[in-house]
Amino acid sequence: MRTPRRTTIALVSGVSAVAALASCSSGGASPDTADDAVEQPAETAAAEEPEYADGTYTATGSYESPAGPETVGVSITLAGGVVTAVVVTPEATNPASQKFQTQFASGVADAVVGQPIEGLAVDTVSGSSLTPDGFNAAVAEIAADALA
Repeated sequence: MRTPRRTTIALVSGVSAVAALASCSSGGASPDTADDAVEQPAETAAAEEPEYADGTYTATGSYESPAGPETVGVSITLAGGVVTAVVVTPEATNPASQKFQTQFASGVADAVVGQPIEGLAVDTVSGSSLTPDGFNAAVAEIAADALA
């Protein structure tokens, strides 16, 4: 029985020594160094934020429906990188897709107006589950066009 107890004591001692060394190494930074480390990521993040030019942009997004490929027209107005208006123009050739695009067009403004264009993507809107794929493709194109 002495061997397991000795092993346990040795393990506990080793873990304690590692913990003590780890706490000593983190305490060696001067207050000035610690402040710099906190401030730099904030400055870097602010410098990397993209800027978008105000205006109205249009694009056509495409997606694959069960009836085949479809497209949807999208027009977005930006101010300060935020969507202030959106118009979706159904362009579907299949009657079922046309219905879904029309439903999507009637409800999408509630989901995107007031949102930043950066990373904007929508999911199901007004029962339309495929039209957002075309919309999101058009939004990505618009965001790229609007980069100042």
